Amino acid sequence: WIADQVAAGDLSTALAYRDHPDGARNHPTDEHVLPLFTAWAAAGGTAGRQIHRSAAYGALRMDAFRWH
Repeated sequence: WIADQVAAGDLSTALAYRDHPDGARNHPTDEHVLPLFTAWAAAGGTAGRQIHRSAAYGALRMDAFRWH
């Protein structure tokens, strides 16, 4: 879901991630998701793309995004 928001450049929707059905479960505290929003805002809130996607222990996501 977050990768779709990044690709669409929809920072406003992504910032409301806790409204997504899995948002609060996946990020019970903000400190692990805030760096994504910081980088995205520094890039001007434009559309970006996912450049890496993996999972560890079956649940821990390890994604990386890039903005031009």
